[in-house]
Amino acid sequence: MKTFGIILLSLVLLGFDLPALAAEPQQSSRSAGKLRLDQETDLSQVLQQREPVVKARPTEPENYAASGAGQGLAGIANRHDQLFEVYDADVALISDIDGDGYHHAINVYFDVDVSYDNATVYAKLYLSREGEPWSQYYTTDLFSIHGVDVTDTYEVETELLEGYPPGYYDILIEIYSLDHAYMVTSEVLDYYYLGRDIMIEDRSWDDPYEDYYYEEYHSHGGGSIASLLAFFLIIQVVIAARGALALSPCKNSENKKKNKLP
Repeated sequence: MKTFGIILLSLVLLGFDLPALAAEPQQSSRSAGKLRLDQETDLSQVLQQREPVVKARPTEPENYAASGAGQGLAGIANRHDQLFEVYDADVALISDIDGDGYHHAINVYFDVDVSYDNATVYAKLYLSREGEPWSQYYTTDLFSIHGVDVTDTYEVETELLEGYPPGYYDILIEIYSLDHAYMVTSEVLDYYYLGRDIMIEDRSWDDPYEDYYYEEYHSHGGGSIASLLAFFLIIQVVIAARGALALSPCKNSENKKKNKLP
């Protein structure tokens, strides 16, 4: 109990926010989207102007179609004459600074077709790491689709900032229409669909040497794990040194007694 008290006091002295240490893991990212035909909008430039979206990492799959928000749309009239399909979708991996094969930015594009007339739709995008729960990271603006026209293909560029450890990810695209109460179609981009792995990590994992040296030599306060370990190492050295000094006089006394013996 005494040892725990010492550790707790040490954490406080080092400047750790104890409630923050117990907080749920967070995910942070920023995204921007547009019709792919729009050549005037530079998504990379728009992305840099966006504020990051921070949310708790889910422990269960997020099912928005069955949520209270989805039920709130029940008053929208369904058009039973329309069928929807994600005709084509793909993902491009962007920004692998350290060259380890894992990228911290992605560009997802998808072409949604409707069987009859036009429709106003929007998409929700999710990520799942190696079978973990789906986590929504972006909802697009409204956009119009026109039958099977390919010129209404939509794309979303995303930069993952925190909370996405290196791994093989799948991407879920859910499509919603203003003329329908619930999700109208979806598609999963995985190895089965693409024929290749989606290898992703967030920005904090990319270029780790820069982060390491900054944390090691330029950290302020006490937020660094390295600083914490160094602190406890110093404590252990001091304790060991005091123990050695305490034993030293005894050994000298014994040597003196031995020298006095005939």
